[in-house]
Amino acid sequence: MIRNACLRCQAESKKDFYGKQDCVVVWGECNHSFHYCCMSLWVKQNNRCPLCQQEWSIQRMGK
Repeated sequence: MIRNACLRCQAESKKDFYGKQDCVVVWGECNHSFHYCCMSLWVKQNNRCPLCQQEWSIQRMGK
């Protein structure tokens, strides 16, 4: 699982924030990766990649 790549996880001090350990990784069309459970919260407020600001569109999901 990609922990350090997820901005939401970097900002959060709790290890079990939203059950990340069971959360799959999602890659956007821009090729940036985040935990799906973190990114799903982000896109409710802003449908753009937190890193490059491209419109968010899922390219693939996996562990």
